[in-house]
Amino acid sequence: MSDIKTLQHVHSGIKSKFRGKKIVFGFGSVDAKIVFVSEMIGPDEEKEGKPIAGAAAKLLNGLLKTAGIDKRKVYITTVIKYHPGLAHPTPKEIKSHANFLRDEIKTVGPQVVVTLGNLALNGVGLRQPVENVHGRAFHLGDHELFPTFHPSHALKDKSVKALLEADFIKLKQILELRKQEPIPSN
Repeated sequence: MSDIKTLQHVHSGIKSKFRGKKIVFGFGSVDAKIVFVSEMIGPDEEKEGKPIAGAAAKLLNGLLKTAGIDKRKVYITTVIKYHPGLAHPTPKEIKSHANFLRDEIKTVGPQVVVTLGNLALNGVGLRQPVENVHGRAFHLGDHELFPTFHPSHALKDKSVKALLEADFIKLKQILELRKQEPIPSN
């Protein structure tokens, strides 16, 4: 099955499990080397039909540019793919979405997964506060995990924005090192 068909199969499973919800799927390059995982859909994302929208998307785009990452060559998704209203998702709800997220990431097959915020970090299976692990790379299965803060958090707190900007500089360094790694021969 092609990557696009596999991704469509994952999307069908999400639609089936969460009937009646306005689902916002991930988007971007299906063969991206970098996947960004956001937390959940908010009102802006629901309105625009994108995993990150509004001022948070604008900040993320600026950070991508700073890091030398072409936004057309990444894949962006969320843990919770619909707007849950005012309630913060429970660990059980996060877990009910985690398998779909894992399948989505596996289908894209990135080298690096960047989590944006605590919920995203929990959604990929790391139960640590982002404050403790941001800006560090962890080997996780077939890819590196790079946790950082969500852009919307950075928009509310200048000290977090400075940390997020520093994390993207570290991400750029990690990506540059990956480019220099020799390609394994078969």
